[in-house]
Amino acid sequence: MDSEDLLYRELQEKIHTSTPVGYPAADDGTDIKILKLLLTPEEARIARFLEGRPEPLNQIHERVAKSNIPISLEELEEKLDRIAKKGVIMGGLRMSEGGKGIKFYGLVHWAVGFFESQVGRMTKQFAELSNKYNRESYYKEFHRKDRPPQIQTIPVEKSLTPEHHASSYDNIRNIIMNKVDVIATRDCVCREEHDLLENSCKLSDIRNCCVMFNDAARGVIASGIGEEIPKEEFFNLLDIYQKEGFVLQPQNTQNPMYMCVCCGCCCGVLTMAKQLPRPTEYYSSNFYAQSDPELCSGCEVCEERCQMDAITMVDDKSVVDLNRCIGCGNCVVTCPTDAMELHKKEREKVPPENFVDLTRNIIEKKITYAN
Repeated sequence: MDSEDLLYRELQEKIHTSTPVGYPAADDGTDIKILKLLLTPEEARIARFLEGRPEPLNQIHERVAKSNIPISLEELEEKLDRIAKKGVIMGGLRMSEGGKGIKFYGLVHWAVGFFESQVGRMTKQFAELSNKYNRESYYKEFHRKDRPPQIQTIPVEKSLTPEHHASSYDNIRNIIMNKVDVIATRDCVCREEHDLLENSCKLSDIRNCCVMFNDAARGVIASGIGEEIPKEEFFNLLDIYQKEGFVLQPQNTQNPMYMCVCCGCCCGVLTMAKQLPRPTEYYSSNFYAQSDPELCSGCEVCEERCQMDAITMVDDKSVVDLNRCIGCGNCVVTCPTDAMELHKKEREKVPPENFVDLTRNIIEKKITYAN
């Protein structure tokens, strides 16, 4: 390995060990090719000094200075701002306890992280590399039994009935009404990737379906990459998402920062999960679907609508594979004979309160199993 490759390898290892979900090495070096595409060697050298937890600029500068890299505080700030604009690190102005504005910077993991930050500036070369990396390497890290998942699957609203007693975190309208002040949408990075690969979404032509809430929404609005959507307007958009057959996957918290609106052909989360023999073992979901053979007419609508390939037709009757069903409810709302029903699991999974709690849980599990 030459010195330049070694530099990028050190950065990859730093991202992987210091961020919650990480950025695992690929056997064929795809991970290094991605970093080379996004960062110059000088930028990679500087990024190695960051940690997964955001730190103030002066603290980072002290660390860089000890390594005998001649760089002023102002020069370091300029370089870190440039890297942050590329989406590879987090960076920005935060208020200190004294009320003075201080710049903080930190590393982010691949997804949900600097992969999504490439939306709107992705090249075909990046799309090829990211698709390969997700399919062949990252899926094992994203979907793990020993750590809480980053997202949860919640049912489409019309599949829920009063008998379900759905908790507030399983009903997207309740989440938005009670937990959300600001909503923003932007284009989906996964569908942008597949458009560039000339393998566009088979489910829908909709692209503006990456949804951000509260502070995350304010951030993308301020940066110009997201558009604010009033609540009532968003509810209309939500109806369209659900009618199209998208799977709703908010962040796995009771106060989510974002929601992925997913299909089974483009969405990285679903396509990575579908590679696993029993995807439900890796998912956070409180529901599952089941078909009543006495009512099933064999129309096959549910099979076509399922984004997880969890439904097959046996003797002209629909059968749900509970190892693959993630309880999205899309098959229920379009069943013409009401044969499909959504059932609540006996053991309810309660999401962490917020992003901080979720991140802490992931890191604790990561450290535990690493040792």
